[in-house]
Amino acid sequence: MWAAQNLGSALLAAALFGVLGIALTMLGYKVFDWITPNLDLQRELGEKGNIAVAIVVAAVIIGTVILVVSAMA
Repeated sequence: MWAAQNLGSALLAAALFGVLGIALTMLGYKVFDWITPNLDLQRELGEKGNIAVAIVVAAVIIGTVILVVSAMA
């Protein structure tokens, strides 16, 4: 019984941290989009297929995830 309660609380905590991590990552991307007003990310990635912008956006997302994970640890 005790192990099931610990498992349930651990799964709940993991789910909450996962949702919080995803939300903070999305917020980090939105902040990057906000501070670069001259760059239309959706048009550059979707219509033009700009690989350089895709690499920069990927680096921003990975950097944000590293910050989020280190803040949660």
